[in-house]
Amino acid sequence: MAKFYFQLLDHEGVRPAEMLYDFDTAEAAIEEARTALSEMAADGLPTSEYKMLSVEVFNEERKPVRKIRLVLEEIDKTATADPIAEETEHGH
Repeated sequence: MAKFYFQLLDHEGVRPAEMLYDFDTAEAAIEEARTALSEMAADGLPTSEYKMLSVEVFNEERKPVRKIRLVLEEIDKTATADPIAEETEHGH
């Protein structure tokens, strides 16, 4: 079994990657990170200054393996129009 650390960025900020978790493969660890991210999103959308939630997977030597993020983007449609978006919408 391989060992992996998970570092979380959620509503409470960045949590240090301190606990090791055992997985059969790196892909299994990455799949668990995806599940963790979906559970974090179920607890609420990002509110921090980063406007995202993320789970970063590190191997036993603390080398990064994968970062999975959910980015919240809000677009104010009442603000001054975006000329590039208007061109796209009107086929120009």
